[in-house]
Amino acid sequence: MKKGFKLTLFLLAMAAVVAGCDSSTSELSSDELISSNLSKMGSIDPKLLIGEWDCIAFAFTADGSKISDAVAISKGRLIIPSVPTPIEKIRDEPWRLELAISNRFICSLDGNLIKLKCIGSISYLYVMPPHEMYDIILALENAYSFVIKDDNLFFYFTGIEKYLTGEGSHEYTEKIKNKNLLILKKR
Repeated sequence: MKKGFKLTLFLLAMAAVVAGCDSSTSELSSDELISSNLSKMGSIDPKLLIGEWDCIAFAFTADGSKISDAVAISKGRLIIPSVPTPIEKIRDEPWRLELAISNRFICSLDGNLIKLKCIGSISYLYVMPPHEMYDIILALENAYSFVIKDDNLFFYFTGIEKYLTGEGSHEYTEKIKNKNLLILKKR
């Protein structure tokens, strides 16, 4: 049995090499692997998302199994009043992120894969980087998957590099650079 498993892994690795995976495919595979590994550490039941969550840290995971380089977040609260709805259907109760101002999000789920879309702010203020709230909004808008372990909610986020580099880019806080997890604690 052990020999068969090793042979299967070897054949899969060879198939990936022969297929000549480009970097976008390998990134997607990496995101899927990280999400899969994260989901093994807790629950992906969307009903457990409902409640109030305090933003407590940004962190990093290379594989979804180990979490490192946590940096504390001073404040922020995510209020999830109902089970997420598809992006196409805006409900009366969007998610709310409250810190300096209050931003609203709509959500779509597929297993532990998540997509959050900011649909505006209750305030007339607009937060620009570098600001902790901007970093949290950026992480939520780029959320890829989630998992709940005990009373902690982990959002794995991707794709923020496009906001950190390139022509016309802003300087962002060091808290968000080289981070891909947003960690919240249930109130």
